[in-house]
Amino acid sequence: MMIFQKTLKIYFFLFFFPTFLTFSLAINCYAGSRGYINGKHIQNFFNETCDDGMKYCVESYSEDFDTVTASCQTLSTSRRILNLCEGDRVSTNIGVTTRCCSENMCNDVGIEKRTKKDSSAGKQKIEH
Repeated sequence: MMIFQKTLKIYFFLFFFPTFLTFSLAINCYAGSRGYINGKHIQNFFNETCDDGMKYCVESYSEDFDTVTASCQTLSTSRRILNLCEGDRVSTNIGVTTRCCSENMCNDVGIEKRTKKDSSAGKQKIEH
């Protein structure tokens, strides 16, 4: 009986522990883009479960939030972006902000903000 219990514990550990690790290591991020295609302003964002071992969500957005990209870290993510993710986590270059984060669905800054032209005053308004 004692041998059976030990064997059962070993099988439990070998089967369930790796399954638990697989689910606990995956991060969920927004993926998709917003921008102009053939003169039309189009956006498509969805929830993506990142590949095992990937730990960052990444997003880039323009100053007016008209152009936005969001994604999971991938094996092909550039070293420049990985350095950003491992360091300051935010970079602005020529009017485009790129940022990384490491919590579920955290790459939503550019997605949540939109710009609309205020026709009466000719100013831009940012909505949340």
